[in-house]
Amino acid sequence: MKKIIAVLSLLFMGFCGYSQELKPEMVPQKILDRFHHTFPQSVDLPVSWVKEKGDYKATLTIMESPAIMVIDSLGKTKRIERKINEIYLPKNAKDYLKNLDSNYQVITVTKIVDEKDKVTYNTTAKIKTNFTFDDKGKISNPK
Repeated sequence: MKKIIAVLSLLFMGFCGYSQELKPEMVPQKILDRFHHTFPQSVDLPVSWVKEKGDYKATLTIMESPAIMVIDSLGKTKRIERKINEIYLPKNAKDYLKNLDSNYQVITVTKIVDEKDKVTYNTTAKIKTNFTFDDKGKISNPK
């Protein structure tokens, strides 16, 4: 029983070491400055801070949509994630989904901007696609 408790204690300490919740006053000023520069409205909003692998991760809600910003220890932005409305999804992405299923339904769209300002969209959509297979399992009529 003591071994089990010892192992569980070590696992718990390992998880705590991986991700550590911080109070705002524990976040270095240069990190806060970078964050407030990117999200000026955050001065009036609750923000939760976590330190993961040396990076600072801020989570907040803006206009009922979650946003995350990851900043390295030098104050450089590594990633910004924001839930956005599907109307902001690029036309080519919508066309792709429509090609899969003309009645597709977007559930969530997250816009991700990385440290090199490369934009990607993580999209979850409900798609119904029908496939017809022959008796050998080979697709014979996609869609």
